[in-house]
Amino acid sequence: MWSTQQQAWLQAMGYTVYLEGSALDALASAEAAMPAPVAVEIEPMAAPAPRAAPPPRREAPQASAPETPVTAASRPLSNAGRRAGGLRMPDRLQIALLRASGCNPNDPQTRVLMDSWPLAELRADPAAKRALWPQLRALRRKQRP
Repeated sequence: MWSTQQQAWLQAMGYTVYLEGSALDALASAEAAMPAPVAVEIEPMAAPAPRAAPPPRREAPQASAPETPVTAASRPLSNAGRRAGGLRMPDRLQIALLRASGCNPNDPQTRVLMDSWPLAELRADPAAKRALWPQLRALRRKQRP
């Protein structure tokens, strides 16, 4: 059956351990041999220091020009995708296309190739993506020795 240590573990985990007559005596002697619990005092945590209030938001001045809808083409590129020196990080679609082509992203010819990909059209039209795949496969075959 279970050893006394295994029985203690099972009971600590909340399982009911059914014991036979001789096992009850062994369990009682094992419990008597265990050390008494130690009382531990825990200090309460100090209250966190109060935070300074954030500076008030400044609103952009209102333009008197008529409103024009903002489209993806008219929206300026954000600085989030740019590195120092004016180089921008490729987005997820470009990374996937690079991986499929097997080209070195640091190669100047690859940069020219990346700029020639019509990303907006590829995102909007699945047929355009399917048309690009044979070209990417040909690039990948060319990269292999």
